[in-house]
Amino acid sequence: MMGLTRFLLSASLSKSQVQRWLKALVQPFPQRRIKGVVKAAVIQMDYTPVSGIGGFVTLINHFLVKMKDFSPQIIVFPHLMDSVFSGTFPFFLFPSGKLYTKTLRQSSAITSGVCEKIMAELSKVWSCSVIFGTTQGLMAYHEGVKQNLIFETQGYKMAVVPKRLLTSSMKLKQLTDDGVRILSSPGFGLADYKEWDDRFYMWAHSQMVGFYGLWSAMSGRFFANNLKAKACVVAPIPITNSLDGYIVKNSSTSGDTVLLAELDMYKLELFIQSRKIPVIYNPEDN
Repeated sequence: MMGLTRFLLSASLSKSQVQRWLKALVQPFPQRRIKGVVKAAVIQMDYTPVSGIGGFVTLINHFLVKMKDFSPQIIVFPHLMDSVFSGTFPFFLFPSGKLYTKTLRQSSAITSGVCEKIMAELSKVWSCSVIFGTTQGLMAYHEGVKQNLIFETQGYKMAVVPKRLLTSSMKLKQLTDDGVRILSSPGFGLADYKEWDDRFYMWAHSQMVGFYGLWSAMSGRFFANNLKAKACVVAPIPITNSLDGYIVKNSSTSGDTVLLAELDMYKLELFIQSRKIPVIYNPEDN
């Protein structure tokens, strides 16, 4: 049964199908770049099963059309993007939910590979960096070339990190000490989401360490779970217009949303340097 499933899946997600549908990706409008500013687009999407590559590209285009006028230099999609290919599986062959889930997991090399090819082409066509996650892990592409999870984009150092790393102030400080200025974490919602708990991760450490944080999220109904999340772009409080540590944030815990942000790298650098100025206090002067 598993062999039949992999055969049907491979046929539906074949190389010829990939090449055909890559041509259907939405094209960006050319935009003038602003020195010292990096444009970022962060996506929150409800889990939506699709069938085949055509369905996946159509889903991606649903978000790209919202940002093509903005022409971002960084696009961050959620984690487990290839899981939406579940609509491609012949569900009628699997009456058992557990068997269906096992099939999804065992076929992840195929679905992840197809997702990766589409994201690579997107980064090439849009001349940008595309960050995302699949069942095979977190990934980054810049202008069609696969990157390490710490790489340079638009002249600035960027790191792609899992959510669990966002609890370690020491590791995050080491990244910023090494020159990282933008952190991205493709995310996945929680059934027991609590906003104040969520702040403990990207938002809190942006304040303590000093970086721009890009948090994407998958939300909505995911099999038996109702996932909730709030995608956001965070920064140190003093350099945000609203003085709340958010450049932009989703107001809802579900639904499809594209967050657009201009990251002023000069402001961030001034903030980081200001924290390095020594303060000398002489109590004898009082």
